[in-house]
Amino acid sequence: MITPLGSGGAWWSTDKRNARRTTLGATAIVVLLALITWLIWMSPTDNPVRKIVGDVVQPVQTNMTLKNDRADLLDQLVSTKSEMSSQSAALASQKAQLAAALGKAKALETQLSAAKAGASKAEGAVKSLKAAMAAGGTPASVAAAAGGGADSTGAGTDAGTGSGDAGGGDSGGGGTVGPVTPATPSLASIISPTSRYFGLYTAQSPFSFSEFNQVATDVGSQPNVSGYFQGWDQDFRPEAVQASWAKGDLPMMTWESQPITASNNAANQPKYSLPNIIKGDFDAYLTKYADDIVANGQPLAIRLDQEMNATWYPWSEDDGHGKSINGNSKGDFVKMWQHVHDVFAAEGANKYVAWIWAPNRLDNLTSSHQTAEYTADLYPGDEYVDWVGMSGYERPASTGNTQVTTFSGTFDKTLGVLRQVAPSKKIMLAEVGAAEVGPAGASIKPGWITSFFEGLADPANSDIIGFSWFNLAVTTSSNGSTITNDWRINSTKQSTKAFEDGIDRTDLGYRLRPVVQ
Repeated sequence: MITPLGSGGAWWSTDKRNARRTTLGATAIVVLLALITWLIWMSPTDNPVRKIVGDVVQPVQTNMTLKNDRADLLDQLVSTKSEMSSQSAALASQKAQLAAALGKAKALETQLSAAKAGASKAEGAVKSLKAAMAAGGTPASVAAAAGGGADSTGAGTDAGTGSGDAGGGDSGGGGTVGPVTPATPSLASIISPTSRYFGLYTAQSPFSFSEFNQVATDVGSQPNVSGYFQGWDQDFRPEAVQASWAKGDLPMMTWESQPITASNNAANQPKYSLPNIIKGDFDAYLTKYADDIVANGQPLAIRLDQEMNATWYPWSEDDGHGKSINGNSKGDFVKMWQHVHDVFAAEGANKYVAWIWAPNRLDNLTSSHQTAEYTADLYPGDEYVDWVGMSGYERPASTGNTQVTTFSGTFDKTLGVLRQVAPSKKIMLAEVGAAEVGPAGASIKPGWITSFFEGLADPANSDIIGFSWFNLAVTTSSNGSTITNDWRINSTKQSTKAFEDGIDRTDLGYRLRPVVQ
C-alpha cells in the first residue's frame, strides 16, 4: 500500500518549497567541498590528507608530462629521418656526379696517352723519312722509312750506324699504344757500319746539345756520334743514351775507373788500383751498371780506360822505367778489362755494348812504351774487344812538339801497331784534336784538318770507320807544364772552313744527315 505524500514531504521533493531547499543544499555542499580543498592545500606539506591527494594527483601529472615528451621526441625523430633522407639523396647525387667526372677523366687520360704515342710514332717516322731522303734512298727505302715497319732501324745508315736488322728490341710496327722508344740499329750494324762516323765531344752533350748543334751548323753536317765521359763514382745515365738515339746519334761513353772529377795526371789513386778491381771490390757497382744498361735496352759504345799505354792514369801499369803505378803490375790491365767484360756478360749487357780499346798515340810516350810488344801486352784479346782505336792530337809548339803536322805524322806509327796487334778489328780514332800553333809558331790547325781528311780518303786507311773530335778548350798538365789548348773545330773561321770542306768530300764514305735550320 502506498502512502500518499503529505504536504510536509522531504526537502528534495519537487514542490516549490522543496526546490528552494534543494538549491540551498547543493550550494552548501559545493562551498563545503571548496572549503575542505582550500584547507587541505593551505595546510602544511606533511598533512596526511594533502599527501594522499598529492600521491593520487602526481602520477597523473607525471604521465601527462611523459606523454607530452614522448610526442615531442617522436616529432623530432620524424623530422630527423626526413632530413637524413634528404641528405642521403643529395649524397647519392653527388656520388653519381663524381663517378661520372672520374669516368670522363679516365677517358681523357686514355685519349691523351694514345695521342702522345701517335705523336711520338709520327715524329720517329718523320725522322726516318728525312734520313732516308738525305741518303738519296730509293722510293722503296723512303717508303719503308716512312712506314716504320718492324725491320726499321730508326737511326739507319745515315746516322753512320749501318742498316741491318732491328737491334735492341725497340723498333716496332704500327698500332702500338703507349710510349715509343726511338728505334735503334742492331749492335752488329753498329760494329760494322756501312758509312763512317763523325763524332763530337762537347762540354754538355748529350745532356744538352746547344754547342753540339752549333758546331753542326758551322760545318754544315750533322755528327752521328755523341761522345761523353763518366767516372766510376757515377751510375749509368740512361737519359744520355736515350737523348743521343733520339737525335739519331750513337752514344759513345768514355768510362774511366776513377772519380769523374779526377784530373788527367792523378795516377796515384789506391782505391781504384787494378788489383782491387780484379779481386771484386767494384763488382756490385759493375753488376748494377750492367743491369741498368740491359734495362734501358739501347746500344752504346764504351771506351774503357783509354790511353792505358801512357803513364798519367791510375790504370797504367808502370811509369816507363820499371816502377809500378798505383800498385799495378804487368798483365793487370788485361785482367781488369776481362773481369769487367765478364761481369757484363753474366748480366747479358754485352749484347748492347760495343767495346773500344784505345791506347794513346805512341810517338809522344817514353821509348819503352812505344813498342808493338808493349802495346800487345795490354790488349785483352779479340773476344773482348769490338773496335781498336787511339787518342791522337796535333800538339802545340809549347809542348816541345817538333813532329810533322800532318795526318801521317800524327797517326801512322800508332795505326801500324794497332793493325799488327789486332789485324781483324776496325779502327776508331776515338779522341782527336789539333792545336792552333805548331812547331814553327805558325797557325797549323787549318792545314792539319785538310791533311786529316786527305788521310781518311787514302784507301790504305779504309779500316778506319770514323773519328770523334774533342771539341773543347781545356787547361791541362803536360810534361810538368800547365797549358790551355783550344781543340775546337770552330776555334777560327779558317779552321771551320777547312773542316767544312773536308767533311763534304765525296770520297770519304760519309752519308751524314743534313743540318736542319
